Amino acid sequence: MTESPQQRRAMWRIVLTVLLILAVAIGSIVAGANWNRWFGGGSGNASSQIETEGEDWTGDRPTYTGKKNTDTIDIPGFDSMTFKAGATTQSVNLYNPEQNTCYFRLTLVLADGTRIWQSKLIEPGKGLHEIELSQPLSVGDYEGVTLQYECFSLDDQSQLNGSDITLTLHVIA
Repeated sequence: MTESPQQRRAMWRIVLTVLLILAVAIGSIVAGANWNRWFGGGSGNASSQIETEGEDWTGDRPTYTGKKNTDTIDIPGFDSMTFKAGATTQSVNLYNPEQNTCYFRLTLVLADGTRIWQSKLIEPGKGLHEIELSQPLSVGDYEGVTLQYECFSLDDQSQLNGSDITLTLHVIA
């Protein structure tokens, strides 16, 4: 069976249309991938630019934080803490920020509800670097541990708002 001239022309139109669509698609991909390099106006990759205003790091410096708002309480957050297995004395960095106008009482509670430590009232600007747990812990990751922040007035020690921070406690050998 032979093809008519009309059928051949129709087939060539289809082939040429497909090739044209492919050429436009490939051109668009190439242009998109190189657009910033061709027209970005920058000098190279942004991640390779060096900060010229940097200086030697010497620790935190005071910054302007605005007028002190005595109606808010700053509560430090933690994603995780690391303790030593089999010991009740643990090193920590728990503190009450100096801008607060209240006491903190901190409590560590395991996911099953077991309270393993509670502080006395911590004044603003004071912190704890060592705590004594009520029981030693075994090696492992303890998910869902709660660090409870209870806040109390400096004047009459009446209870204020508080916060619960959920964290992972890593206990290592």
